[in-house]
Amino acid sequence: MQIYTRKGDTGMTGLIGNQRVSKNHDRINAYGTVDELNAIISAILLHLSNETQLIHDIQFIQIDLFDIGACLATMDQRNISLPLDQRIADIEAAIDQMTQTIPPLKAFILPSGHAGAVYSHIARTVCRRAERQVVALIDNMEPSCQSDNYDVILMYLNRLSDYFFTLARYINYRFKVPEQFAGRAESNECNQNRLNSGDTILISRHKIL
Repeated sequence: MQIYTRKGDTGMTGLIGNQRVSKNHDRINAYGTVDELNAIISAILLHLSNETQLIHDIQFIQIDLFDIGACLATMDQRNISLPLDQRIADIEAAIDQMTQTIPPLKAFILPSGHAGAVYSHIARTVCRRAERQVVALIDNMEPSCQSDNYDVILMYLNRLSDYFFTLARYINYRFKVPEQFAGRAESNECNQNRLNSGDTILISRHKIL
């Protein structure tokens, strides 16, 4: 199969269903960002070679995102069903499980630490952008084109960004890499003992209420 077709050389691309739209169309921005997110997630996996359960969970998320991308790439949603309710529940359960393991969060943290955690933070921010792109798609869509699929995609992406934030903290904890709090850099030296004591030290001027 030939990879290049030259059909997109003029800034237009094809959707599932053979419609042609601008590559700057809201729909293209939405599923393109989901595709970007999926690629970044693979970088997380590179740094979790011995974490069998995490790898399984993350790969399952990648399959979800592939399905979401295919849904977003289809203009006519009448014959498409995207059953993500159980997957959202699974992600919430994974968040709860990781949250029970790591120290409580009492301050804003910097997106830093273990390489897997850093890529998780990048995935979190791209996930938020994908969510915004889907909102833009919905906002500019004709009412007759609305579908319940878009609502469940928004819920999924909203929960997924929380997952990646928690995953970043979990990876740092799992690999004994101290979190860096947003505040005075010298104060982060106190953080070296936190992993052993299980205490979270508040060194940021930004307290989470």
